[in-house]
Amino acid sequence: MVRPSQLRLGLPALVLLLAPLGCPTEAAEDGPLFTSGEEVNDDTTTTEESTSDTTTDTDQGGGSCGDGTVDDGEECDLGGDNDDAGVCTTACTLAACGDGKVYAGFEECDDGNQSNTDDCINTCAAATCGDGFVQEGVEVCDDGNDVESDECTSSCEASTCGDGVIQGSEQCDDGDGDDSDECPGSCMLAFCGDGYIQAGVEVCDDGNMNDDDGCQPVFCVESFCGDGKVWAGMEECDDGNMSDMDACPQCMVAFCGDGFIDMGTEECDDANMVEDDFCQNDCVANGYSDDFETNNLMKLPWALAGSGNWSTTNNMPHAGTYNARSGVITHNQVSSMSLNNIAIPANGTVNFWYRVSSESNYDYLRFYIDNVQQGQWSGVVPWTMGSYNVTAGNHTLRWEYSKDGSVNSNEDAVFIDDVFIGG
Repeated sequence: MVRPSQLRLGLPALVLLLAPLGCPTEAAEDGPLFTSGEEVNDDTTTTEESTSDTTTDTDQGGGSCGDGTVDDGEECDLGGDNDDAGVCTTACTLAACGDGKVYAGFEECDDGNQSNTDDCINTCAAATCGDGFVQEGVEVCDDGNDVESDECTSSCEASTCGDGVIQGSEQCDDGDGDDSDECPGSCMLAFCGDGYIQAGVEVCDDGNMNDDDGCQPVFCVESFCGDGKVWAGMEECDDGNMSDMDACPQCMVAFCGDGFIDMGTEECDDANMVEDDFCQNDCVANGYSDDFETNNLMKLPWALAGSGNWSTTNNMPHAGTYNARSGVITHNQVSSMSLNNIAIPANGTVNFWYRVSSESNYDYLRFYIDNVQQGQWSGVVPWTMGSYNVTAGNHTLRWEYSKDGSVNSNEDAVFIDDVFIGG
């Protein structure tokens, strides 16, 4: 289709364009519609006389725009049919895009300029989103397409994280503004270390991969004493276990006087600097102890009684290689091990570790001080520390395994290790 900007017609073409319109009889009698040096008639015959008359009229008449005659300086003249919305304007110029006049049926608009940033672009079409031109004050962008995944959406708005459409470097975009799901406000798939706590997956997320702060990387779990990572400013050490009997009890570097016995280094640790109690200031025991590492019951004056004697074993010791095991007994029988009438020079504690593997609620390990029960345990109990106060003087300490009248369960035995009697 020929656009209005290309519609610049010469005189002969204009005559042919208007010929179908016909001419009234009066107009034919008064003179021709167009004169430009030659008269054009129905039979295309030109006479010398008529040519001479027309030239004389044009030269002498000095026609004006709108008289129906195309004069010098005019591109067209349809007389009373000149129209700013038609092919020949009231200024006797042929309609053209950019002339400031809207040519009906051919132009949507015509603002008389070549700007593509207002509401009428230079092809005389109304500005629309998707035409490739950014309309000032109306559009943020216009890339001339309807693709949602590029930098300019089909509504001519700049693509942003959170608009619900995946664009550019985005891995996801759910448009919900929720930072706790699998697609947080970064529009990157959620991962440990992104700084967003993913609900139901992470407990914490501090936005880094450091393992010396309060949030551990990889799984985004909170740091704790015993996780094997030293939390800067909070822990002195962390050996990855919960033992208080090594060089890092409760994530503090062990020292004599901290109240924790560093096995292999200290015999005792009563958390004080009193020299004349059961534990001297250099953590050397001034009391009684037996870790059963002699593989016998000879270190302390152990007394054995009952239907089966206690003995040492290497079966799952608490520490070292050996521990003490109850005797082999059956229903309604007892196996006991005791320290009888032992002299305790000052008030202190009886500490020991015990493990139980018996019929729950029926076969018990019981501990007595002077025949007064201090504690009892049955079922399956992993190594646990028992600690009981004892006053200065002579006392009898007894560990006893007793069975009821039926049923043997688990290992049907109890175990003792690392006995210490002191302050």
